[in-house]
Amino acid sequence: MPDAAPGPLQLVRSFANTLSAEPDADLLGTREAAAAWLHGAALLPAEAGLSNSEHAALLRLRESVRDVLAAHADGREDAEAAARLTRALAEGRLVVTVDAASAVRLASAARASYPSVVAAVAVAIAESAAAGTWPT
Repeated sequence: MPDAAPGPLQLVRSFANTLSAEPDADLLGTREAAAAWLHGAALLPAEAGLSNSEHAALLRLRESVRDVLAAHADGREDAEAAARLTRALAEGRLVVTVDAASAVRLASAARASYPSVVAAVAVAIAESAAAGTWPT
């Protein structure tokens, strides 16, 4: 997948591309590496890390995103991949918020760091879908 993408799709593509076919090219391969990537992407506060279960969930989220994108690129539907992605994104605990100017947006109701990471990915997917760029 190319790295250049419009708006929120860039986050989704960057996240999906943290794994490449090259050996030792998994930017999320360890908890420490994953936390460093998430810090660099401004998705995880500097003082936060990932537990073993959060790291495993992050890898499942990435794989489900990649599976959905691959199915779309192949011109096929993959209900199982879509269901896995839906389950993984549920950890983001999204809510609809309305500000004083009546602007509506999705936000995370989570107070913990990892669900906020998931929420950021979910919001990027939703915004990409609204813009007509998801999946690409």
